[in-house]
Amino acid sequence: MNILLDTNILVFLTRSKNFDDLIRFINPQDALIYVSVVTDAEIRSLALRKKWSIGRIELLENFLSRINIIDVNQLLTQAYVDIDAYSQRENPNFTSYSFNTPRNMGKNDLWIASLAAMLN
Repeated sequence: MNILLDTNILVFLTRSKNFDDLIRFINPQDALIYVSVVTDAEIRSLALRKKWSIGRIELLENFLSRINIIDVNQLLTQAYVDIDAYSQRENPNFTSYSFNTPRNMGKNDLWIASLAAMLN
């Protein structure tokens, strides 16, 4: 099993007084943990803009150094294209959709969804 964390989860983790306990709770089988390079950039930008404390930034840096940060690559690019077209109900590989109107997604969310699709 793979675990993919989004920015909001990293924010929650770095706010916690029980960081290690939460990591064990969300990852009891010690699976590989991934974040997208997009999530990495989002969380670092947030930390800078919100003037996080040195301790909170060190906690984040330590955690990020122990997990897998996945960069944008050709596989992700194709998944992005497919998911974006699908969300707009314009993917020629599909003839029916489970929703009636397009689902607009933020571009960063599309990259993260692409990684989720790649990781199954």
